[in-house]
Amino acid sequence: MRHHPTRGRGLRHTALAAGALAVALTLAACAGGETPAGNDGEGDATPYKIGVLVGLTGSYAALGDPEQKAIELYFDEVNANGGVDGHPVELVVLDSGSTEGTAVNQFRKLAIEENVHAILGPSSSGESSALRTFARDLKVPTIALASSSAIVQPAEEATHIFKQYTGTNESLIAQLQFAEDNGWKKIGLLYANNGYGQDPANRINDVAKDFDVTITGSEAFDDTSTDVTAQLAKLGEAGPDAVLVWATNPANAVVAKSAESINFAPVLFNSPGAGSIAYIENAGAAANGTYLQGSVVLAPSSLEESSPQYAITNRLVDEFQTKYSEIAGQYAGNGWDGAILLENAILKAADHDPSDVQATRDAIRDSLETNTVDVVGANAIYTFTPEFHGSTSLGGLAVLKVTDGKFEVVKEY
Repeated sequence: MRHHPTRGRGLRHTALAAGALAVALTLAACAGGETPAGNDGEGDATPYKIGVLVGLTGSYAALGDPEQKAIELYFDEVNANGGVDGHPVELVVLDSGSTEGTAVNQFRKLAIEENVHAILGPSSSGESSALRTFARDLKVPTIALASSSAIVQPAEEATHIFKQYTGTNESLIAQLQFAEDNGWKKIGLLYANNGYGQDPANRINDVAKDFDVTITGSEAFDDTSTDVTAQLAKLGEAGPDAVLVWATNPANAVVAKSAESINFAPVLFNSPGAGSIAYIENAGAAANGTYLQGSVVLAPSSLEESSPQYAITNRLVDEFQTKYSEIAGQYAGNGWDGAILLENAILKAADHDPSDVQATRDAIRDSLETNTVDVVGANAIYTFTPEFHGSTSLGGLAVLKVTDGKFEVVKEY
């Protein structure tokens, strides 16, 4: 477990040690301006305590590590500038272990023992879906850093869980529209046999009805597999023009290498789960010529300055490189956008006192549902409604192609 009250990644659990509290009070005092929500006007700087629940070990560590780094980077800057409405942000980081059972246990720890105001995470759709009813029953606003529409459905179970990134349906629409535009009429589906992959597998036939394409077959694989040539060969029997690959890294690289090893002719068109430079690094030359429906953060230089995402995306890329000497990919965008959505909700929430944890939780939840309107992130542009706690617009999405070991944007939505 890590508590992260101000700058300095990796601080251990201290329950706001005196030194950290002094820094927090100083930051709040420097904020100036109007009296913030919950501030009694006498220097009260009760922190917003935010849980960060991501996969730092296990199969989703490739997602969780950059997500955590981006969240810490974002709130380091927020705290350096006086906090949120004069209140510092304290992060409590827990590892989900990339498993649903551990995610549930850690979620309960954040909600009950740590008494956090809100939670960012988990990293995967399966873990996030498993937390849907726990978030509701424990009344903790949660922003999942995953994309499956199943996370926030049915709505009556998803009262307290939200998700960044655009939903499964919208990603499938973007993929199939691009396929239709390119004359790829026969489409196969290769998906990881987990929550992330099963969702599109259950939806693709319905979505495809609106396009001039035929779904020729679908095959599942274990996301820890080291070879998927058998599944590719089976899909290849129907002669698809392209195969949609729904998995997360590092499984996407396994698919690309397997395809290269058998000279697989159909185009590989990855879902957002491949949205990281790690895909290219792991797949090597096998990634060249493959496509990805993903985020402009993977190729920020392609954005015009007039783009609503230009400033926020380039800020992430530049600051992430400076702080960590790493390229910020779509997974970093997950954490960045989750932080943006949460800060926006807190700033626009009804009056509340952060020392009253449940009242603050309720205010944040209500604000996420009603005040998330055209909020610009690096991965997408978000609008939530009471009926659906995720964004349904294609705005901010892109299709990219890997050429000479680099992502290039070939279509923006």
